[in-house]
Amino acid sequence: ARGTSRSSEEHELLDGDLCAKVFQTIKWIELRQSLPQGPSSATLQRLELALLYVFQYFRKAYIGEQSNVTSTNLYSRLAERVGISDHMTVMDVIMNKTMSNLKVWARHGEIVEKSLNLFQELASGYSSSKTLLKLNVIVLALQHHGPSQLPFLTVSGNPRNRTNFYMTLTRILLMDDNGLMDFDAYMSPFVPVLQHLNAFFNGQMPGGTDGPAREEAKSLVMGVLRDLRGVCIGMANRRAYTMFFDWLYPDYLPMLVKAAEVWCYDSQVTTPLLKLFAEIVHNKCQRVAFESSSPNGILLFREASRLLVTYGRRILAGAPLTYKDRYKGISICLLILSRCLSGGYVNFGVFQLYGDSALSDALDTVLQLSLSIPVAELMAYPKVMRAYFPFQEILFHNHTPYLCQLETSVFMQIMACLQHGLKWINPPHDISISSECASALYHLVDFRFRNSKKDVPALTALSKHLSENTLMFGSLLALLIESALDDCPNQWALSRPMLGLILTNPEAFEQIKQQMCESLSADHRERMAEALNKLMDGVNRNLESRNRDRFTQNLSAFRHDVKAFMQA
Repeated sequence: ARGTSRSSEEHELLDGDLCAKVFQTIKWIELRQSLPQGPSSATLQRLELALLYVFQYFRKAYIGEQSNVTSTNLYSRLAERVGISDHMTVMDVIMNKTMSNLKVWARHGEIVEKSLNLFQELASGYSSSKTLLKLNVIVLALQHHGPSQLPFLTVSGNPRNRTNFYMTLTRILLMDDNGLMDFDAYMSPFVPVLQHLNAFFNGQMPGGTDGPAREEAKSLVMGVLRDLRGVCIGMANRRAYTMFFDWLYPDYLPMLVKAAEVWCYDSQVTTPLLKLFAEIVHNKCQRVAFESSSPNGILLFREASRLLVTYGRRILAGAPLTYKDRYKGISICLLILSRCLSGGYVNFGVFQLYGDSALSDALDTVLQLSLSIPVAELMAYPKVMRAYFPFQEILFHNHTPYLCQLETSVFMQIMACLQHGLKWINPPHDISISSECASALYHLVDFRFRNSKKDVPALTALSKHLSENTLMFGSLLALLIESALDDCPNQWALSRPMLGLILTNPEAFEQIKQQMCESLSADHRERMAEALNKLMDGVNRNLESRNRDRFTQNLSAFRHDVKAFMQA
C-alpha cells in the first residue's frame, strides 16, 4: 500500500489491485488452516505475518486519523475485484482475521503480538474506534471474551498480550456513548474465576490449598491479575475508573491481596499483583477522583498499604538477592507508594489523627525495602533506580519530618544515595535522576531554613544528624558548584538547592570559595574570587521565588565568567 501522503489516481488504482489480491489470499489461507497440518505450517505462519504487515500499512494509508478515508478510486477497484466498497467493510475483514489469529495461532507468540498491535492501533483513533464498535466481531468479543472463546488467553507465554488485549477491548467499550454494553456484563467473565479464587483462599476447595488445587489457583490468579490490569489501564477518565473501582472493591480487591501471602516468594504471582496495584493507584488524567463524602480514597490506600506490608515483610525476611526475586518487586513497591503519596486523592493527615497505622506501616516497610538494596546494585538496575529516586523526592517533599526523625545511620544512607544520584548529570546517564535528587535536597534545605527559628522536633533530629556528620551539606554544596561549571542539560534543576545550602551553611560556602581559589594558578585566583563573590549580588536571605530566580541568573553569569577566563 502507499505511504500516508495523498496519492494520485493511478496509485490508488494500483493499491486497489494489490489489496484485492491480498484479500483474496485470506480465503486461501483460511482453507489451508482447516487442514490437519495447517496450524503447524511454516509457510502459513509467514503468510499470516505478511498479511499483518500489509494491514498495518493499509491502516496508516486509508484508515488512520490522518488518512484519506474517502479514497473513491481505491474502493471502486476493490468493489470490482472482491466486493469491498468502503472502509468499514475493510475493517470488518481485518478484524475478523485478527480475531481468528487469536484462536488459530494462539501458541504462535509473534502472530498473536502483531495481531494485538494492529487491534490496538485501530482502537487508538477516535473515528476508527467508533467504527470498530459497529462491527459484529467486536460486539461479540465485548460480550464473550473468556478463554473458551479466545484460546490465546490460556497460553502461558502470552502474559503481556493478555494485558494489551484487555486494555484495547476496554477502550473500545468506553467509546460506546449509547450504552449498548453494560459494564457489569462486560466484567462478568471474570466473576467465576474470582469466586473460585475466593473459595481457594478461604480454604473451601475440596483439595485444600495444596497440590493440584494450588497449581490451578496459581494459574488462574496469574491470568486474572494481568487481565484486570489491562482493564484498569483502559480506564482513562473519572467515570470509567469509578465504575471499575466499585466493581472491584470490596468484593475482590481485599481477596487479591491474599495472593501475596500464599505466593510471597513466587515472582510469577507477585509481579503481576504488584503491577495491578500500581495501576489501580495511578491517578493519571485525574481519573481517581471520588466524591468529597466518599471514603474510597482512604480505603484504596489501606488496601495498597496492606499489600506493601504483607509483601515487603516477607521479602525482607529472606528473598534471594536477585533482580527477579527481590529488586524488581521492590521497585514496583516504590512505584505504588510514590503514586499513592502524589495522587492527591488521600488526606494522609487522618491516619495519625485517628490512630491508623496504614501510612506509617507502608512508609516504614517500603523504606526498609529501598535501603536493603546496596548502592552499587541500585545504580546498576535502571528500573529500580527510576523508581527509587522519584520515591525519595516525594518523601522529601511531603514527609520531610518523617525522614528527619529517622535514625542517623538510616538518614545518612539516604543522603549518600542522593549524593550518588546528583553525579548523574551527563548522557548517557538519565539526567532526570540528578534532577530528582536536587529537588529532594531542595525540599530538605527549604524545611531547615524555614523552621530554623522554630522549636520543631524534626529540626532537632536533623541537627543531631548534622552534628555527627558536619561535612555533609558542605560536600553537597561543593558538588553542586562543581556541576554548575559543566554544560549539563538540567542546570536549572541543580541550581535549586544551592541558595538554601549557602544560606544555611555560610562557613562551608566560604571554605569552598577558598579551596576553589587556592586550586588555581596565581593569575586566575583573583578572578575566581571575584566571580564567586558576585554569586550573592542582589540576593537576599530568603528562599522566595523571585530571590531564587535572581540567584540562578547570578549562577549563569558565574559559569560564563569562569569559562571565559579559564579558556583565555
